[in-house]
Amino acid sequence: MSDKDNMTGLEAFFDAARAHPAEPSVALLTRIEKEARTVQAATRAPVPQRRQRASLSTQLFRLIGGWPALTGLATAAMTGVWLGVSLPEGLLVNEGDAAYLIDVAPELAFDLAGGNF
Repeated sequence: MSDKDNMTGLEAFFDAARAHPAEPSVALLTRIEKEARTVQAATRAPVPQRRQRASLSTQLFRLIGGWPALTGLATAAMTGVWLGVSLPEGLLVNEGDAAYLIDVAPELAFDLAGGNF
């Protein structure tokens, strides 16, 4: 069977459809026009307003780089405070075979029972 044989039965239906083209009703066209006017009115550009300047803290926050950069800075600051507050008792210096301890802050030594240890 070829396609031509199948199409001969359908030609009558196609001819009937071509004889009466579908046209939208007046009510449908009126609703479409009303909706289009509503959308056009809603999308008209408003009068540009002056933008308010961001506060100084917001500008600084953006300048630094936001939360990722701010958390890195906070971590570095806290590490610096921690190292500054908890001074090491001494630094071990190696020179050749001799190793000796340097007391960084002798006035901050911890006294037990009146003796300086």
